[in-house]
Parts: sequence; structure tokens; C-alpha cells
Amino acid sequence: MSPRPPASARLDRGQILDGAMAIADRDGVDALSLRKLAADLKVTPMALYWHFKDKDALLDELVERLLSEAVPPEADGLDAMAAGLLRALLAHPGLAGITPVRFMRTDAGITLSERTIGLLRAEGHSPIAAAQLSMFILNGIVNLAVNRPGDLAVHDPAAREALVTAKRGRLKSLDPAAYPHLTETADHFLGLADEEDYYARGLAYILAGARR
Repeated sequence: MSPRPPASARLDRGQILDGAMAIADRDGVDALSLRKLAADLKVTPMALYWHFKDKDALLDELVERLLSEAVPPEADGLDAMAAGLLRALLAHPGLAGITPVRFMRTDAGITLSERTIGLLRAEGHSPIAAAQLSMFILNGIVNLAVNRPGDLAVHDPAAREALVTAKRGRLKSLDPAAYPHLTETADHFLGLADEEDYYARGLAYILAGARR
């Protein structure tokens, strides 16, 4: 009988990335470690080091996968590209916040940047304006994805609910005579009545700013 191959040989990189993505989306990037991932996959940490030298390399690969989901067909324009990026970020909220700093470290990020700048240049922007606007668009979309009304970057459900409850109590306690506009719109700071409308309005605002 042939000897059983080592765990590193039996593990598929796709399986490792699936497991890492699940931890990041469920518990946040700070909770992701090669040791925790190894425990979830029921292998030793050394089995993962065969594929990734450290957590930093693993995070780069995760952002690569996230952004590869956002790369649109060549024929799609700026609006479709922005919408695709937002969908990818919303699908993996645990990674959205670290995407900007790793964007240019991935092949998918380079591809998205090239296409975005090219589309902005075709709309008449100068090279410097196109480069800067591409960054404004990326950062705006990331902010739209990670800062939803009523959502807080706290992964402990009890702590998050306590913070939301405190925010609700503060807004609801305001005097309508002194703060008529804020009290009228308070509920919209505590949650989304219509997610589709919220994201459509946010993307339209970001892209309109880039095209002014």
C-alpha cells in the first residue's frame, strides 16, 4: 500500500481559501489566523504553511478572489464595474475593509484599475484626474459596503446590539423642536428600509461625483 500523502498534499488551495473566507466573513479578519483555519480544516498549521507562508499572503489571496468576482466583461462600462465591485464586497463583508490597501497587490485589482482608469480617460478626464477618481470610486464603494445604517463593525452580537440600542435611544430622545430634521429621519440611521434603493442611490452619488 502506498503511504498516505501529507495533509498539505491532500489540501486543495480552493478548500483553504473557502475556509478562510468563511472565517473572515463570519468573525472578521482579526479573528482569522492560520492556526484557527487549520483547526477548522482539521489539519496541522504546517499543512497550511505549505500553501501560504503567512497570514499576510493568505489575505492577499482572499482579496484576489474577492476582486476576481468583480471583474466584468470587457464590454461593460463604469456603472457595471462599480456595481460588480459593490456586489463582491457585500458578499464578503469581512474582507471589504482591507481591500483598498491590497488592491494593487492582486492581479484582479490591477485589471479593475486599468479598466476603470481607461473608462474615465475615455470620458475626457486627464491622467491625474482619472487616477485620483478611480481611488475615490473604490474608497466610496468600500465605505458604502462596510458602513450600512444600523450595522457596526463589532462581531460580538450582544455587544453590537447594545451599541445599536444605545444609538437608537439617543436619537429617539432628541427634542423634535430643536432637531426637527434629525428626528424626522432618525429611523434611516438605524437600518435600511430598502437595501436596493440604498445601494442604487449610493452608487449613483459616487459615480455622479466622478463625472462632474
